[in-house]
Amino acid sequence: MKHIGIDIGTSSICGVVYDESTGQVRSVTKANDAAIGGGQGEEIPAWAFRQDASRILQIVRQLLDELMEPEVASIGFSGQMHGMLYIDAAGNPVSPLYTWQDGSAAQPFKEGKSYAQWLTTQTGYETATGYGLATHFYNLKTGNVPARAVKLCTVMDFAAMSLCVKTKPLCEPSNAASLGFFDRQKLQFDGDALNTVGIETTILPKVCPAGTEVGRYRGIPVYVPIGDNQAAFLGSVQDKTTEVHVTIGTSSQISVFTKDYVEVPPLDTRPLPGGGYILVGAALCGGCSLALLKDFYKQVITQFTGTTISDAELYDKMSDTAASQSDGIAVRTTFEGTRRDASLRGQISGIDLRNLTPDRLTTAFMKGICQELKDFYDLLPESIKKDRTAITGSGNALRKNPLLKKILSETFGLPVVLTSHEEEAALGAAIAYKA
Repeated sequence: MKHIGIDIGTSSICGVVYDESTGQVRSVTKANDAAIGGGQGEEIPAWAFRQDASRILQIVRQLLDELMEPEVASIGFSGQMHGMLYIDAAGNPVSPLYTWQDGSAAQPFKEGKSYAQWLTTQTGYETATGYGLATHFYNLKTGNVPARAVKLCTVMDFAAMSLCVKTKPLCEPSNAASLGFFDRQKLQFDGDALNTVGIETTILPKVCPAGTEVGRYRGIPVYVPIGDNQAAFLGSVQDKTTEVHVTIGTSSQISVFTKDYVEVPPLDTRPLPGGGYILVGAALCGGCSLALLKDFYKQVITQFTGTTISDAELYDKMSDTAASQSDGIAVRTTFEGTRRDASLRGQISGIDLRNLTPDRLTTAFMKGICQELKDFYDLLPESIKKDRTAITGSGNALRKNPLLKKILSETFGLPVVLTSHEEEAALGAAIAYKA
């Protein structure tokens, strides 16, 4: 049998066909060009990150046309977590997709706190900027909830529902938890906490377990989507009890399995399809830290020489010429803050009259990316860390940069093995119904 998995990412939408009998994976990737900018006479704040859900669905349909083969027995989805959109009674989108990067809930609210911070104080639930229900709360307070909105859901829940010609979204716990205010032990939204801050639970999607059939597309079962973090974990690790999963793409994450529910702030405890949890440390800047440095080098070259150099060539130069050591330069890669403190910014320190060179600075950036993940790992109890023997790595930033892989291994003191395929989340989505 063959299984299709679709991963709806922020910048790309990937699909795979997984052949269960041979283990072979065929993949197709398309750019996610659904970003919404300000139209004529319309101003969108710089902190707003929104996408056109209808355009995303169109790309998904195109992908399925290219992926469809005989013997396909199932279709699964994963995608960008935390974001949300509103739908009407017919299941049609009545808003843009507010992505995980959207800064609505980081805006000042009252008592000197942002919307997200105030929600945390009032409910006890750690609520980060970009969480769907924090964004919804902002929209409630600013009058931006569409009049025809009857439900909110993630973009992958919307896609699965639409393909199956359904009108009500289903939401698996890994996605539901990413919206916020979710009791991870009871695996349900906390209605009491939501009522405390004036959020009506009728707006929420129905929560159902992994492996639930949403409906059928061209006669093929479509299963309820899961979060991209959990999907990448399932599509990457061979032994969840001994491996640490690290993915470095635009952002970066470290995920460690635990059979039992445990809280280790500021890590998230996320439900894993099939049972248990993964403890997740999520950094807002991973590969985008190197993109920031690349853009700086590009501007210097252009402004001082008039020469234009491609991004690909610059990345190659950065990787090839980076020093073996940063010689005292240290970089904190919190350039977009953290989930707990959106106001925090990055820092470059330890510069003296001898060590400020491009190769050392590049190395320091890479070390900063890895150290932010190691700081999360160091918070885990020894009972969880003691049996870890290797890091399974994924993500384009890690895959395309051998030096970053080497620094990650040195930082953790563990060997790093990259996954044999590139679309881990899509593969995880394809096999998650069996979890």
